[in-house]
Amino acid sequence: MKPAEVRAQIEAGQTGPLYLLEGEDLQSRHDLALEFAALVDEGLQAFNVESFYANEAATAGARDQMIGAILATARTLPMMTPRRVVMIHEAERLLSPRRSRDDEAAEKPAPDAVAGGRKRRMPATSPTEELEAYLEAPEPMTTLVFVAGPLDGNRRLVRLLRRHAAIVDCGSLASPQEAGAWVRKRLEKDELLVEPKALALLLEATGLGLGRLRAEVEKLVLYAAGDSTVTERHVRDLLMPQSEPGDGPAVGRAIRDGDVRQALHELAALIDAGVVPQPILGQIRWGAGQLRPADRVRRALDLVLDIDLKMKTSAGNPRHLLERLVVDLCGRHRRA
Repeated sequence: MKPAEVRAQIEAGQTGPLYLLEGEDLQSRHDLALEFAALVDEGLQAFNVESFYANEAATAGARDQMIGAILATARTLPMMTPRRVVMIHEAERLLSPRRSRDDEAAEKPAPDAVAGGRKRRMPATSPTEELEAYLEAPEPMTTLVFVAGPLDGNRRLVRLLRRHAAIVDCGSLASPQEAGAWVRKRLEKDELLVEPKALALLLEATGLGLGRLRAEVEKLVLYAAGDSTVTERHVRDLLMPQSEPGDGPAVGRAIRDGDVRQALHELAALIDAGVVPQPILGQIRWGAGQLRPADRVRRALDLVLDIDLKMKTSAGNPRHLLERLVVDLCGRHRRA
């Protein structure tokens, strides 16, 4: 299934009992999972919508406890509403966890019991086996949603879930037209338009994989700060940097040359002149894009994107974040 089909089911209130949301784009998986809460009236969600985070279960024992809690919740009748919603985020930790000594100990067969002088194998039903049974016969009044990254298709739990659940691909877009619509909608949030040639060039470089496309669009938003339209030049500068650097902002040239003292001086001059942080970050991004070789450009742009997110979420003083970024980028130049 595609996310649009699932959204149509949610809007109609006609969802099935089991869903597996998987794909490379974590944000898309997470956003779609949260939409399942709309199956329950907002005033009743506290009683009928439950979320579990499988990354909190780090050992075999903790996973068994979480599986037990998930099953108990899924088997509880909904309160004053036709349907209960249960979501398991990072479900790969439950469905195909990495094996450890703790797991190996938990998988050892139970000891034989002695009855009448003769050994008798004790029947054992593990939480994993109970989950397997649930997947084969889920509760019809519960919508159980597994939200997962890459899964080991050889695991029995994974095979069962894929056999009985509605599988939703959250990792790719169906066509260039759908991808183009997604890009335009994302850029609208930052009041940006995109030239048709720029959009075509972007999709040619990224393909239809949503994870890669999202990452590059976030960088484009940063790079085009202060402009009204993402142009073909923006895309070429970001995804296809030229071998010979051209003229650019002073702080960017200093970063390109690895001159940390000059870069900090230019940064301070911009801030003291009243320039707001986002355009300054765009100038720093220009310098990051001039680093060589190309693999260093990718790592540097990821650092710039990280600082952009921190500034947007108020995760630090903007000036301090920018100074730290400049020092780090110049340091990478010296280590090359």
